Order: sequence, then structure tokens, then C-alpha cells
Amino acid sequence: MEEHAPRFNLSIVSSDVEVGGARLSAEYALSDEEIAIAHWWVLINCEEVKYWKELHLNFPEVDGDLEYHNMTFANYFRTWMDMIKSDDNPNWSHELLLLAMQPQRARVYPTCIVNGVKFVSEERDSRRRTQNSGVMAKGHGLDYYGVLHSVVELVYAEGMKVHLFKCRWFDTGAQSMKMDQYGNLSVNTATSAYEDDPFVFATSVKQVFYLDDLARGDAWKIANIVHPRNIYRAATLGVTIPGPEADAYQEPNALGIHDVATVRQNNVKHGRVLRIRDEDSTFIDVDPNEETDDDSDDELRHRLPDINSDTEEDSSDDSDYEP
Repeated sequence: MEEHAPRFNLSIVSSDVEVGGARLSAEYALSDEEIAIAHWWVLINCEEVKYWKELHLNFPEVDGDLEYHNMTFANYFRTWMDMIKSDDNPNWSHELLLLAMQPQRARVYPTCIVNGVKFVSEERDSRRRTQNSGVMAKGHGLDYYGVLHSVVELVYAEGMKVHLFKCRWFDTGAQSMKMDQYGNLSVNTATSAYEDDPFVFATSVKQVFYLDDLARGDAWKIANIVHPRNIYRAATLGVTIPGPEADAYQEPNALGIHDVATVRQNNVKHGRVLRIRDEDSTFIDVDPNEETDDDSDDELRHRLPDINSDTEEDSSDDSDYEP
């Protein structure tokens, strides 16, 4: 991050976003039409522009026509910002003037760290063992699931930057999203939707980890929202960030996958042997049919007999193990 980067007083400009990796090739570059769509999306979703949006919608020639509003608002907004910049209007600001002038260029990157969480584009993620490309954005009464296509940095005058995610969204129809009796949401990742509306603010998405849906198979994935824990901004700790390539800090096991109890129930139900990672990263095999010794609360509840012993350990508790 630049040490003396200018700060802009707009809700859509965040210092918690750091782009990373070499810029993507020309095939990922935004066309002029895509830049115009991205700029329009920024305008209609910027809280500080809300006053001007409502003013434009109530114009007699607009009269609440959303299609006409979407087509003409950007030009009206630019004209207004130029006209009233010296009128001391409380709804005018220098940052809004910069925003109205449209982006000077658009840069595209493969990775991004947002509030300490690392996102990676789908294409780059496909070559890794980890998974960081899943995204979810909340809408009005509907959650949108997809994968990150690329990180877009819109650069306005004076270096003001707005960061967007360009996403490949999955279909949200009833035939493409299923909820099971346990509350697990399964998404058909072979579908796509909202191709004309791919953008979302980088700071408004949550990361999703997609697991194979063994019941439905094929392209169906169970969507798990990632809930990072113990993530801190470097600025609050007095730590100098070495650069955008540095990995974000996360505690181990921070992914929002099923809790251990749920995994244990599913594994026992299907006759699988569960492997649980303890705090020392030692793997312990748990056999659901093994009898247990519950004499000590300080020891692990489920243990295998000593593999180096020639005799089996005598169990003092004949109660069956119930997961």
C-alpha cells in the first residue's frame, strides 16, 4: 500500500482493499462498454449519490422511469457536479465531482485482500489446492452465489480508486438452488445468470467455500460461508505491510465448514471413520463402535488402544458410544 496515498471521503473508497498479483492479460481487460457499466453500477450504489438519484427520478421527463433513469443519470450527475461546485450545496463534495468525471482507466488483477481475507480469481484458483474464489453477495431478500472472475480497480481523477469484483454468478432459480433438511444450501455451479450485472463492491461480499454435494453429484456444490476469526488490520497493530503479495493472516481452521458434531453424525451414519485435527495438528482415528473410558475429563474422550501393546485395553465402561 502506498505510504502517502490520498484519502477520499466516500463510502465506496476503502483502505481495507489491497490488490495483488501481476495484472491479468488483455483478454481480461474491460471493454469501454464494461467500464461504463461498472461506473454506472458504482454511481447507483454509492450512498452519497442517493440524493441526486432521487432528484433525477423525480424530474418530469424521467417521472420514475427506471430504464430512462439508468440511461441518462450519469450525464446529468456530471453536469450537476460541474454546475454547483461553487454554490456551497451541502450535497456536493470534491469527491463526488471526481466520481462524476468517470474513471480514467480500469486495471484488472487476479487476487485481492479485503479486510484480511484473500480472494483469488477462478482461473488462478483452479490451479491451486486451496479454494479462495467463492463469493456471496446479499441482495434484497436474496443471496447471490458465484465465483470471482477478476478484481477490477477503477481509477478516477487524483488517484481515487474504487475496487469491484467481476463475478460469474450462478442461477438463483428454484431448480438451481436446493436447501436440505439440515439447512445446507446446494448450488448448481454449471448454471449462470446476471451476465449483464457482474459487478459488486469488493468490500460487500463474503467468501464461500464450495464442497461437493455427494447426494446430487455432478456440478452441485454445498455452499459454506467463510467466517474468518482473529483477523486484524495491520494499521491498528503498528505493523508495516510488506506488499500486496503477502498472504493474509488467518487462524487455522477458520473456514466456515460444518462443525465437528455435524461431521461426526454424518460420518457415523455412513459408516466412515472420522479424522479430527486437534490443537497440536495430530490426527486421531475415532471408531464409532469403540467403547470408551470416561474416567478423566482432561483426556480425549475417544481413543484407540495402544498400537504398540499386545493386549487390548480393558474398558471400565460398557456403555455404547453414541455420536
